[in-house]
Amino acid sequence: MELKTLRLIVALGAVLASAGCMIASLLTWISLSDGTGGTTSISGWGGITGGQIDGQNINDAMAGFATYRPGALSVVIGGLALLAAFGIALVARGDKPHRIPAAVLSLCGLGGLAWGIFRGVSPGDLAGVLGSGEGSSGPGPWLTAGCSLFLLAGAVAVFTGVLDPPPPVRRRGIQPR
Repeated sequence: MELKTLRLIVALGAVLASAGCMIASLLTWISLSDGTGGTTSISGWGGITGGQIDGQNINDAMAGFATYRPGALSVVIGGLALLAAFGIALVARGDKPHRIPAAVLSLCGLGGLAWGIFRGVSPGDLAGVLGSGEGSSGPGPWLTAGCSLFLLAGAVAVFTGVLDPPPPVRRRGIQPR
């Protein structure tokens, strides 16, 4: 496969993974049983669906005492990874041209993976409103963690030298006859 095509495939994968991280912020991060057999869901930005307070925002309900926006970190990670993906797609000069964007991808991937797993395993909010075991995690943190694995895969492809340009062909100079 041609080097430019491979570079664009890695960049496209990173763009899709970063878009997935940003989309994950809009999904459900906590699901709660409302006691009447229904389910109340809280999005990554605090929006509430289902239950008696449908259409409200948990951040408004807490009246400034605390905040719940776990999706904000997913958007930051996705945005930085998107910039790094554009850096991989557009820059192709030098001996090892993609090391800095790959470092950004790896930091975003590690941060997103850690945050997604932490919020997936421990879905209770940081504001202390829910007790331990009251809520279950939704698809938002798991999508963040999954997309972060693809960001790490793109960084590994760069760091292993798959996208490095071939060394220049050395030709011998003028030779005596």
